[in-house]
Amino acid sequence: MKVFTPTRVSSHITEIRDITGVSAYLVTGEEKAVLIDTCTGVKGLKALVESLTDLPITVLLTHSHGDHSGSIADFDEVWIHPDDLRFLKGEGASGFEMRYGFAKGNAPDAGFTPDDMVPDPAPDKEYQFLADGMVFDLGGFHVETIHVAGHTAGSCTFLFQEERSMLYGDALNTNTLLSCRESTTIETYKKSLLHLKTYDDRYDVAYYSHGPAIGPKSCIDDNLELCDQILEGTDFGLEVPALGGGTAYLAAEREGFIERKDGKFGNIVYDRARIR
Repeated sequence: MKVFTPTRVSSHITEIRDITGVSAYLVTGEEKAVLIDTCTGVKGLKALVESLTDLPITVLLTHSHGDHSGSIADFDEVWIHPDDLRFLKGEGASGFEMRYGFAKGNAPDAGFTPDDMVPDPAPDKEYQFLADGMVFDLGGFHVETIHVAGHTAGSCTFLFQEERSMLYGDALNTNTLLSCRESTTIETYKKSLLHLKTYDDRYDVAYYSHGPAIGPKSCIDDNLELCDQILEGTDFGLEVPALGGGTAYLAAEREGFIERKDGKFGNIVYDRARIR
């Protein structure tokens, strides 16, 4: 059974997709490497990464959710935005039961047992803190942090300066979830997207953590438009099940689970109690 599939997407970047469909990204320079996210926590990621590079590895997290932070117990140096730390430590969708359930639900034929999963990190595990504008020098290659609060309060995207590309994580995609306990208001999310928009002339390629690795940059404009519609009360507003139970609302009409009916890309699922 193949749990991880590495794919070189550029001269410095390797996408690592796990069996559940979530992607991490290994980014290498001449002197150091960063692993952005650690997938769901099915065992074997660290061994795979060490087979792909002999450079020292630092983990950067796009956000706290367990399908992105699942293997952090296997790595010594982990960076996260401080606004997500409490969620990483058990106040949100990050713990073992969530990760194990996600793995079983998204890879039902794998026959996973708890022993196949990396355990939760020790309660006293120490973390380093990301900040907006922070740059990691990997030796001839630079990774810049952009704080994009929305999906979670501490969500971040990462700009790969020399390659003019950016990893969005879950900050924006075809099913941007702003209905989670960890999510911000739509108003806050719009401000975050406007901040991200200021980087528009610094990259040409957008990487995603779910679905195909490379997708359109237009997701920012699509989601900004939807934020305005939600704030004005003119969005599609279809009632849908919320992740973890309850009710959420879909901002733009779609066909199936992903494709928008109007042909645009980005979409938002939100909680009407957290608009402003």
